Amino acid sequence: MSTSERPRVLMLTPWAPYPYDGGSKRIYSLCRMLADRFRFSLLTFQSKSFGVAEVAEDLRREHLELRPIFENVHWIARPDGLAPASIEGLDLPEDARRFYSAAMAQKLRSLVDAGEADLVHVEFDLMAAYGRCFSGAAKVLTQHDMGGASFFGSYFREMSGWGKLARVPEWRRRVRFAKATGADYDRVVVTTEPDRRALLGMSPRATVAAVATGVDLEFFQRREPPRPGVRLVFVGHYPHFPNEDAALHLLRDIFPRVRRLEPQAELVLAGSDPTDVLKAAAANISGVRVTGTVPDVRPYLSDATVFVAPVRLGRGIKGKILEAFAMGVPVVASSRAASGLDAAAGRDLLVADGAARFADAVVRLIRSEPLRLGVGENGRRVAQRSYDWRTLAARLGDLYDDLLRPPTGPRAA
Repeated sequence: MSTSERPRVLMLTPWAPYPYDGGSKRIYSLCRMLADRFRFSLLTFQSKSFGVAEVAEDLRREHLELRPIFENVHWIARPDGLAPASIEGLDLPEDARRFYSAAMAQKLRSLVDAGEADLVHVEFDLMAAYGRCFSGAAKVLTQHDMGGASFFGSYFREMSGWGKLARVPEWRRRVRFAKATGADYDRVVVTTEPDRRALLGMSPRATVAAVATGVDLEFFQRREPPRPGVRLVFVGHYPHFPNEDAALHLLRDIFPRVRRLEPQAELVLAGSDPTDVLKAAAANISGVRVTGTVPDVRPYLSDATVFVAPVRLGRGIKGKILEAFAMGVPVVASSRAASGLDAAAGRDLLVADGAARFADAVVRLIRSEPLRLGVGENGRRVAQRSYDWRTLAARLGDLYDDLLRPPTGPRAA
């Protein structure tokens, strides 16, 4: 298909989808896989005021990384303050107010009005209000994490003690926002079937499709056995609170129990932008290494004895688990982290909740090489069967085609 024949898709994102965090990896990978079927452009906020420090310092490098996928990249300065509490008839939750900009809305309208987009794909619920800012193009929204459907699945940094009660109004605002915006889009994409049911329960008028998060099976392959030693590995983008919470839970509650049973065990916390709280908590614990932002997580996964994911907040498929699966690394995950995965507990990964049970599951894998190898091999098969980006991208491309197909029916007189 020639360039001129390919439909134009404009991706609207809160930050440039340079693949450091899981959501950005999803956007980047799907667009890369579909570039031969669609002409992608990007409209996003400049990351100088948000996100990974290394990216923020070098906007030009980010731009060069994006250009092979996106024909045009449009940058808007991120607003310094909060938008009004109500926009386009919507009451905005706090995170949506941080990312609503009149300049962004105007640029979006101008691109659609100029014929630069046959379809606009809005990423993340915090950008969902922009669906009311334009007409004349098909509209798709991706809800990456439906954790907000449940108060106890929502993640606020104040979710303890009296602070939890103080966040009830904000949670209610999020639910109303998801319900209202769901009906604004031709399709809402979620990553799991449980999330699809949750969104339909909140917004029955929405048309919802599940397109799972995937993994690049060619890129994530274990080519060498791990070095001698016992290493637990966790990967995360730590400004995202569920990742910081999981890492702190590892440090404070789980890893000390593992060390009492396996004194030689080490814990590696890899990934981008570790927070000050996380670095302070790790500083006084023997056997812990916080890597800081790394260009490639594969060396850490390759050296892992066990990949650990004691995630307690949020929902959706965790890309970090899929990367461990693809590398053949055995995984121990919380039931929340494992929810939505097309994987069997006890065969493809071990699932445990609570610090004691989680630590016991980790020790089981450390002490049993046959179990460790079997779980790792089964995880790789799961990734191959259900989470190959190529298959998932084709599913999204078919969704685009369905929305862009001219309507059929009797001709008007």
